[in-house]
Amino acid sequence: MDRVLAFGCHPDDVEFMATGTLALLADRGYEIHIATMTGGEVGSATHKSQEIRDIRLAEADAAAKVIHAQYHYAGSRDLEVQYDDAHRKMTVRIMRQVDPHIVLTLPPSDYLADHEQTSLLVRNAAYIASVPLYDCGVPATPASRIPHLYYWNAVNLTDIFGRPLPLHFGVDVTSVIDTKQRMLETHASQGDWLAHHNDYNAYLELMKDWSRAQGKLIGAEHGECFIQHLGNGHPADNILAEVLGPLCINLN
Repeated sequence: MDRVLAFGCHPDDVEFMATGTLALLADRGYEIHIATMTGGEVGSATHKSQEIRDIRLAEADAAAKVIHAQYHYAGSRDLEVQYDDAHRKMTVRIMRQVDPHIVLTLPPSDYLADHEQTSLLVRNAAYIASVPLYDCGVPATPASRIPHLYYWNAVNLTDIFGRPLPLHFGVDVTSVIDTKQRMLETHASQGDWLAHHNDYNAYLELMKDWSRAQGKLIGAEHGECFIQHLGNGHPADNILAEVLGPLCINLN
């Protein structure tokens, strides 16, 4: 069975931006894996760091189970993600464990440095996980391939300068928006945190606002938009278009 790995920075990153597409791929027989670089250790105004990490990791695992996916925690800490040897090894370990055919991750330009560093780490791991002589710190079989790599849209649907990203295509996720909502609903602690820190008082409606805005770009009620990584070594054909057919709409 072919595998998909959606790799975010914090618990709920994937649910906000890409779980509609994951639900569609799960319906088509793909084995789905969701990973986060951190455990969201600073995302609370009421809990201690270890407490909120335990809560958020449990929420992430529960969200993954909605689509019968497996959840992986890479081992870093919130607001401490760096492009360094330790994080590179964390990321490659998960990439080798899953050995995905398709990888979805954060865009290179996003509102938070943790997000951008995770994007770079996942991009690099997707390429080097199949290099036999790269030592990721634990015994591990090299990945069997360089996967198709995609970046989902940025938070607020813009880069740090307020500009839209150069999106390649969108996926019509209207039929699975309820599934996406159920997955995000598991992250109750993050809803509380965003209400406190970002004045987001409508956590689920914010996700739907972003999915409606992306859907408008492709003529659908709800959408998720992506950029395909086309750097040397990565497959250049759009496997998501092949698998999802008319639900995948080109933006170029």
